[in-house]
Amino acid sequence: MWQFENVKSLNDLFTTEYVIFYLLISLVSSGLLLLISYKFLQIMQQSGYEGFGYFKWLRRNDNIYLTRLVIISILSSFSFLILNITFSFSDSWLAFWGSFTFYIVFIIYYWRSEKKRKKKVPIVFTSRMVRLIVAYVILLILINFLLLVLLSIMAFNLRDNPLLIRVRFLPICCLPIGVPFFLLLAYYIMKPYERSHQMNYIRQCKKKLQSRTDLIKIAITGSYGKTSVKNYLCTILQEKYKVFATPASYNTPMGICKSVKRLTDEHQIFIAEMGARRRGDIKELAQIINPEYAIMNGIVGQHMETFGSLSTIQKTKYELVENMSDGVVAYTVDNENTSMLFSDCRLKTRSCGINASKKPSVFAKDISVNSKGSNFTLVIDGKEIKCYTQLLGTHNISNICLASAVAYELGLDLSEISAGISRLTPVNHRLSIIESNKKITVIDDSYNSNPRGFDAALEVLNLFEGRKIVVTPGIVELGVNEYLENYELGKKLVGKCDLVILVGRIGALIIKNGLIEGGFDPEKIIQTATLDQAKKQLNELLLEGDVVLFENDLPDKFA
Repeated sequence: MWQFENVKSLNDLFTTEYVIFYLLISLVSSGLLLLISYKFLQIMQQSGYEGFGYFKWLRRNDNIYLTRLVIISILSSFSFLILNITFSFSDSWLAFWGSFTFYIVFIIYYWRSEKKRKKKVPIVFTSRMVRLIVAYVILLILINFLLLVLLSIMAFNLRDNPLLIRVRFLPICCLPIGVPFFLLLAYYIMKPYERSHQMNYIRQCKKKLQSRTDLIKIAITGSYGKTSVKNYLCTILQEKYKVFATPASYNTPMGICKSVKRLTDEHQIFIAEMGARRRGDIKELAQIINPEYAIMNGIVGQHMETFGSLSTIQKTKYELVENMSDGVVAYTVDNENTSMLFSDCRLKTRSCGINASKKPSVFAKDISVNSKGSNFTLVIDGKEIKCYTQLLGTHNISNICLASAVAYELGLDLSEISAGISRLTPVNHRLSIIESNKKITVIDDSYNSNPRGFDAALEVLNLFEGRKIVVTPGIVELGVNEYLENYELGKKLVGKCDLVILVGRIGALIIKNGLIEGGFDPEKIIQTATLDQAKKQLNELLLEGDVVLFENDLPDKFA
């Protein structure tokens, strides 16, 4: 099959025998390429199935995964040529196809090494991911099939050259280089269908929400604290209502639509968290839900790579207010970027926070925080009540004020609100406290981070006694401000901790520069490539009574 003794014309290359041969080789080759595609499928999912975000990850200068594919292709090509030359005396099919031995070995070795690598967020095989994989595999089969046909035609035209005939399938060894781009192509092929599928989901979601005229709908947005405020509000409202809130960080159109499918007739209130990466994202979500109540937390320069400017972020978040026909909006006065948006709001507003100088209508005073929790007096329209929560940090009291404002608007009295506040618990990986058997305290703030959140984490760290250790990779997705913000974080750490373990490459180096510039002892700075290595180093250094802050844990696309 690999020679041309029986091929007299180009038509002979398209007999049933040859087509089956091309198809079988295409299936094997596509299966091998699929084995080395996990990381790229994972990043596509973590990028929110956004081609722009995926391509941006591909273009990173330190993208070792592209480098590995190039190495596989180069080594496979060299081994293919060497084996062909070595067995050039033999005309057997085994000697010819044996030239791909190392190509297969290299791919399997890569697959096995990647399989052992720990994934922070493994691929979730949702319906969309399965559809993408099917489209991707079909595309791989088609590309392999067409390549084989093309190479066979070229070899036939050069059939007088035995060497070229023997090495005609060499380009197959270079296909691994194309894996991330073939996936991107499959994504764009599927994009029209996925958009149509998404719009159908959205129509069903809107229809269900519109049919529930009795349902109270609340939307929450901001650069940070969305999930925390959502959970706090849900807990407080449960003193009086049957409440359903979007789970975890389901804050995209599809996430919210899937959540609405679980909404039942017994639920009286629906709370939706709204996230955004581009202008128009909040508008789309607001038009799906059509909320009567809204909460806007603080705004910072997060996701600057996609937004471009702080002004665009502010306009995007304010799309929630602009797309409410009527209702009440609670906003924080503890963030200037947010409060300045409400100087002339057409809706009824509730200003909230702990900054008394801003004269908020809902605020906390007489605040006392320690490593066990927080006490404060909640004031709403001049009415006061003493409150206690096990939540740590003044930033959480600010979040509680936002949740309390909406609860009060929905008819809860201060005693019910206070009872709800007493039941609040930390959201996982957001400044949650873990006590170990060795009397070591772990502050887990690893979900994500931003400059405001980092400050809050250091404030909580300061509440504890003992040697303080910070483990962090820094902050990402800050665009042009990323260098400056991480450098400033390094300077902020000076005097707040005794030991710093930096994770990763670029961000870690920037923080280290800030630490040293701020006068931190370089001997007390440890750099590691991965979080697992950082934990191993940490275990060797821990002493009884230590307090460890895990601040941010980069998703796989930044690791």
